[in-house]
Amino acid sequence: MLEGKCKYFSECGACQIQGVDKSEYLSRKESYLRNILKDLNCESFSPMITFPSGIRRRALLKVDYGCNIGFFKGKSNDIVPIQRCPLLKEEINALITPLRKLFKTFVKRSDGEIDISLLDNGIAIHFDNVNLMPLDYPKIKDFCEQHQILRLSAGNKEIYKREEPFVMFNEVKVSYPFKSFLQPSVEGQNAIVQLIVDKIKERHLANVADIFSGLGLFSFYLKDFSDKVVAFDCDEDAIKNLNNTAKFYNLNIKGNQVNLFKKPIKAEGLNQFDLIVMDPPRSGAFKQSIEIAKSNVKNVIYVSCNPLTFKDDALELIKGGYKISNITPIDQFPNTKHLEIVAMFEKN
Repeated sequence: MLEGKCKYFSECGACQIQGVDKSEYLSRKESYLRNILKDLNCESFSPMITFPSGIRRRALLKVDYGCNIGFFKGKSNDIVPIQRCPLLKEEINALITPLRKLFKTFVKRSDGEIDISLLDNGIAIHFDNVNLMPLDYPKIKDFCEQHQILRLSAGNKEIYKREEPFVMFNEVKVSYPFKSFLQPSVEGQNAIVQLIVDKIKERHLANVADIFSGLGLFSFYLKDFSDKVVAFDCDEDAIKNLNNTAKFYNLNIKGNQVNLFKKPIKAEGLNQFDLIVMDPPRSGAFKQSIEIAKSNVKNVIYVSCNPLTFKDDALELIKGGYKISNITPIDQFPNTKHLEIVAMFEKN
């Protein structure tokens, strides 16, 4: 949770909880999870994993026609201009004021988004719905060089690149495409990975499925415990990078680009796997959960950033004969109502 107060809290809609002591804060989040799990006949869960504030490595900032940069007010599209957010890494905070100055120099004003990611070798920035003109490019280049930005992109175009941005997953270097998904913090990422590794480290698996794999965070750890990892994701660029990385390192990992919402992997295709690890977006994976429920896969690890959609998916798995063996909450989203959970399912 956030230590201390944020001066933007009364207006900014990014956070919903402030001004309570740690025990009450954790009690609120645990009560929220408990109310959801009672519908799954699951009464207990492991202690919540928490982190200090100021560790978020990604920010999706809003920018408006007046070059205000910040987050939306609660239930509004009006921007609350900020100078810094106490939940973010300071390397990101240090760019907010310079970015505001940069936007004021652009030929055209616009409402858009600024995606800033602090990666393992530096910062990558992506603009969405920002009106850029050729006259703006030299200003962007100067900004990037002054602030040692690795890459700045807009839409589907690379505007500036000093060096290829990358992340490290289990000592494997993975290039970072525009706007690819990353866990909000390295600390949260490591906690999730450790829970998965602890579950399977005493076993050797033949085939493992990494569903909603993204760039392959879990795939590159699962490879240490299995003969083959097959990854599935909707993001074409992420899967391309995953496959290129696996080929470069000569790893037995194969990525498949598939729209898992429209064409979930069927139960017959899933039956080849000893384990499924699934990490869907906030909307959940209802159709995919129906297919998993019909499969013969003995073990499923479900990583969820939305306990509400997790509940719907978990009910389908339980209908299919799975039982929840463990749930661990992770406070990935401090000072908000949101909560990450890692759930272990087993089928006899």
